[in-house]
Amino acid sequence: MTIIGALVSIVPLIGIALLLPDGGRDALFWIYWALLTGCLLNLVWILIRNPVPSTRPPLLTRDLAMGWALLLPSLFSSFWPGIIGAPLFTVLVGATSVAEKMRKRSATP
Repeated sequence: MTIIGALVSIVPLIGIALLLPDGGRDALFWIYWALLTGCLLNLVWILIRNPVPSTRPPLLTRDLAMGWALLLPSLFSSFWPGIIGAPLFTVLVGATSVAEKMRKRSATP
């Protein structure tokens, strides 16, 4: 829901921003950037609560790896922390899988 909410909300944001004066547009984008920050922090919180891929609920790793999709609304709204953070988050999810596989290989004699 986090990713879908951010992706769907960009369309009304652009429509409303076209109708507002500059001051209102700035406030609207600050609110949207706060929403994107909340989305990224929510995904990080979920990853921190479920750090090991083998113990995650079914399909959670796939859903977390879809965090790169937050790059699109970040690009449309010029939100630099999201432009950098969304791809890095996906790399972090992949790194947890690689780390677990390396740990299992080193544990087996």
